[in-house]
Amino acid sequence: MGKRIRLSNGRRLVEDVIRVAKNQPMGSLVRDLDLSQVARLRKQVHPRLSWNVLFMKAYSIVCAENSDLRSSYVPFPWPHLYLHDDNVCFLTISREYQGEMWLFFARFNTPENKSLLHLQQQFETYRNAPPETIKQFRHQITFSKYPFFVRRFVWWLLFTFFPKHRMNNMGTFGMNLSGFKDTIGAHGSMTLGPITTIIGVDLLPRRGISKFLYTFDHRVLDGKPAFDMIEELYKALKGPIADELTLLAGDSELAQTTHEEARN
Repeated sequence: MGKRIRLSNGRRLVEDVIRVAKNQPMGSLVRDLDLSQVARLRKQVHPRLSWNVLFMKAYSIVCAENSDLRSSYVPFPWPHLYLHDDNVCFLTISREYQGEMWLFFARFNTPENKSLLHLQQQFETYRNAPPETIKQFRHQITFSKYPFFVRRFVWWLLFTFFPKHRMNNMGTFGMNLSGFKDTIGAHGSMTLGPITTIIGVDLLPRRGISKFLYTFDHRVLDGKPAFDMIEELYKALKGPIADELTLLAGDSELAQTTHEEARN
């Protein structure tokens, strides 16, 4: 005989996100990006920067220049789009909390205005600091404890009446850190989330070729504009991001030289 097992708070939080996301008509695109130049520059920078940080800032640069990517669909009182002023990235991170694996949502405000080193420091904090010490995670833990009817009402308010608060609670775009590609070469084809666009980053590019997964709300963005946005992202990675890596690589080389001279 089997038995019923109550959903843990972590699973309740995931259920809430999926329940809202399944009502969105999502499309997806996958493209190979030749990032061999960026990969070479990345290896010269210490401390090593995560690919998630590089893609986050590059895509945020694109979003800052394209208002469609900062828009969200609102069904009430009539179907319309709400344009957010700023970029907010919510990155999904798997963390252990009280003996259970949770999916937390790490918030990065206006990544396009932050340095890569600053974003990397934020990223490391979200990955390594105890979840209860991170304000964003504490709010998610507390919210997951509310009764289901309270949680559903709050979600309904966010997505129906108060779209301006949606940015603060779910961001203007999302990133998936659950592992776009694993050791056996499998990769996803779509990411569910209650947000206009979600990017999936290949953490293990082969010979400089990185697979990029782009999921988008078809009510806001069509296939051709979505493909164009990937091209703009590609240009941002090879342009502003590569330029910043070049500066950081020079600083790293200078610091290493100074260290060696001091030792001699």
